[in-house]
Amino acid sequence: MRDRQVIEREMFRAREDLEQNLAELKHAVVEKVDVKARARVALERGKEKAHDVFERGKEGAQTLAAKGVNGASDLYGRGRETVRERPVLVGSIVAGVVVAGVLLYVARRNDWI
Repeated sequence: MRDRQVIEREMFRAREDLEQNLAELKHAVVEKVDVKARARVALERGKEKAHDVFERGKEGAQTLAAKGVNGASDLYGRGRETVRERPVLVGSIVAGVVVAGVLLYVARRNDWI
């Protein structure tokens, strides 16, 4: 049989463990129940996410603006090349548009169409 001192030591250790576990549980519960602190943390996370989204959007807009300028100049260059390579085709298209415009103008002024 165990003597009294061993039993008292075991009881003391068990009590210390229990008190330590209760203190840890108390801190965990306080953290979970502390709505104000949790709201602050959620607000900070939301601010960080919003800032990240804003930065990504700003960078994307700058990239698109640069692409737009480059794309417009590329499109203009390709148009010039097409006119140089096929002047008859481009002239025919322009003449067709002019003739169609003249016919529409005349038709509106006169009621024969």
